[in-house]
Amino acid sequence: MKVSISSTDTQRATQEFQQQTGGNCQFGNNETALFLTLPLGQGYLRSLNLRDGLELLIYEYALQQDLTVDFCNQAKQHSFTAFTFYVSGRMSSRIPGCKSRLDFTAGQTIFATIPDAATTSELIAGQKITVVALAIVPKLLLKLLENDLNKFSPDWHQKLRNAASNLCLQSIYTTPEMARILQLILHCPHQGGIRRLYLEAKALELLTFCITQLTSHCSKAAPSSWVKPKDVEALHHAKTILLQNITNPPSLAALAQQVGLNERKLQRGFQHIFGTTVFGLLHDHRMEQARQLLEADAMTIEAIANTVGIAHRGYFASAFKRKFGTTPRTYLKRLR
Repeated sequence: MKVSISSTDTQRATQEFQQQTGGNCQFGNNETALFLTLPLGQGYLRSLNLRDGLELLIYEYALQQDLTVDFCNQAKQHSFTAFTFYVSGRMSSRIPGCKSRLDFTAGQTIFATIPDAATTSELIAGQKITVVALAIVPKLLLKLLENDLNKFSPDWHQKLRNAASNLCLQSIYTTPEMARILQLILHCPHQGGIRRLYLEAKALELLTFCITQLTSHCSKAAPSSWVKPKDVEALHHAKTILLQNITNPPSLAALAQQVGLNERKLQRGFQHIFGTTVFGLLHDHRMEQARQLLEADAMTIEAIANTVGIAHRGYFASAFKRKFGTTPRTYLKRLR
């Protein structure tokens, strides 16, 4: 199914989505929600206006058919910046200015400036997708960063200044602290006005962690780590290849050859764009997939280890504990 959204007003965009897919809309004080219905799928999409220029978006659903959502080109005043947190599942996007599709997976956080609010999202059925996003108008982001802009390199300083007209993508690491805040947002214990205050506080806390990482990645001290725009798509292609072959990944040399980069440029590019090494990203994806399989509670721990490409059960248990602070067996017991 394909849906085309022409409005940048959240309430109108939700109504457009509902008209094309069905579902039930709810409009409250500063909040819009759309609850999906069959045959499309089950779940919800929520938007909460926290303050002028700052919006919290929460998507949590499972589709029964593939869905493409096309956000048509808008005027420059509708451009936005966003921090997007992929909590579970995977999805793809096509953005004007990028020739190839960009794939995003659980455990990843993306900072993006989107000119003209134009994107196309491709959502695959048969998985639970959970995404939290903070959408910020460029002027507000610059105001929030006004005392910290000197921490960015001149190149990034310019990118932020021109966020309304230039595409920019930067992957940062979802830290355990950020993951904790995301869970508090997803399971907010409050209602009414207190709920909005609580979510705004958590969103700003989350934003603080993101900006700290962003200044670290894009500081004056690391100009040698910059990646040329023409190599960004090759790096995303390399990531896709890696995650599609988690049980039998290519060697670093083979991966570099497949995407047309040398090994050094591939490694440096992964550090800059994804905030980790090539095989560090693969390892994190394996652990996140293992966590989701444990939550599904349909396989043994040994089978899960084999599914994510780790043959030695002891190594799998140690790696899982380093990532999540507990062993797979203990994690499973807590779920039950």
